[in-house]
Amino acid sequence: MKIELLNKDYAEISFANQAKVSIKTQEGHESSTKYKVRWSRRRKCADSYEQVGIMDIESGTWGAYPYEEIEQWKIDFDAEGTTLCFDNTLNNKPVILIAKTKTNKVGKSIDFDKIKEYCTSKVNEFNCDLKVYFKESCKFDFTNLNFSPLRLNDDIPDMYFGIEKEF
Repeated sequence: MKIELLNKDYAEISFANQAKVSIKTQEGHESSTKYKVRWSRRRKCADSYEQVGIMDIESGTWGAYPYEEIEQWKIDFDAEGTTLCFDNTLNNKPVILIAKTKTNKVGKSIDFDKIKEYCTSKVNEFNCDLKVYFKESCKFDFTNLNFSPLRLNDDIPDMYFGIEKEF
């Protein structure tokens, strides 16, 4: 996702196994603006955002914080007395979960019951459009679940959140 900042700067923000911000300047322009970037997250919709960290980032540099759960993030950009905010609200937005077998269980099948429990709780919490993939997921029945399997031809124009998680 791209958001416009100050002085022809913009931020590219992604949520693929980490909350990442990359600040760039439009081609043909120079920028010396430094941004104090604050990352905050909440694990439940009812929770307040908790600050995860602060970094000073300028054009041509990036910063990121890892995550281990499906959660909502808010990123604030402070510069020149102005605060711009990006809130990654997951409500009705596409979320992708790649479920992997824990290393101590390699060779065994994935625990579909644990995946169902986790995914159902996250969809109930954030009302997101959760797609899940794991090896041989095509062999499992997703009928009557509030999430669906990720398929090759799924149209996902913007991925608002993606994570690999062991089960």
